[in-house]
Amino acid sequence: MTARTLPLFPLKTVLFPGMSLPLIIFEERYKALLQACLASDRRFGVVLLSSNDVPLSVGTVAHILKWEDIGEGRIRVLTVGETRFRVLERLESDQPFPVAIIEYWEDEIAAEDEDNPTWLLRNLPDEFIDYLTMTVLISGISLPVEYFNLPADPSRMSFYVARSLQVDLTEKQRLLEEPSAIGRLRRELLLVRRERDFLQRLFSLQGIAGEIDERLGVRIYPSRVGLADVTPRKDDNSDTQQ
Repeated sequence: MTARTLPLFPLKTVLFPGMSLPLIIFEERYKALLQACLASDRRFGVVLLSSNDVPLSVGTVAHILKWEDIGEGRIRVLTVGETRFRVLERLESDQPFPVAIIEYWEDEIAAEDEDNPTWLLRNLPDEFIDYLTMTVLISGISLPVEYFNLPADPSRMSFYVARSLQVDLTEKQRLLEEPSAIGRLRRELLLVRRERDFLQRLFSLQGIAGEIDERLGVRIYPSRVGLADVTPRKDDNSDTQQ
């Protein structure tokens, strides 16, 4: 493993390799980090801040692609994730931002990865596309066609799926910390199925809500825990009984 000294940027987000990360920098300490990076190789480490605001020890190197001063003391920065790393030692520094010795962490080959993963590489893309399709139907957003084309390489595929899943930060961090690509893909298949099934139930609830709205004059708002609030529908041209 290659070790180096790297400035760290703790954030409430999980950065994956290949993922774009736009930032607006306004704190003086992170302006200093930006200047240090621009004077070096334009790289810093992004680590997740835990729920108690402690930076975690596995993150991703961010490479600065471009930046611009947008006024009022703010700088817009576009970065992209490159490779994972593990923090070996946090350093005392006269810099106003955190600095650590890190080692790059490439995907490992686990014993179970020696089994033929063909079924996984074949099934996950199809189920992930089903999940994306349900996301589009529920949210009404549009995605370019190329968004549905997953990379063939297992490691790149795993990070592509990881950054696209709408799951909480704890689960995203677990994916980032998964030692092997095949292990990450296995975990993602479970998450994709869980989230797709939830979206399918939500889609069905929305259809039921439309029927109840038309027949009974009430509207159902489904929630993430599977419950529903029923509220009277108020039309501009109708009276509401008290």
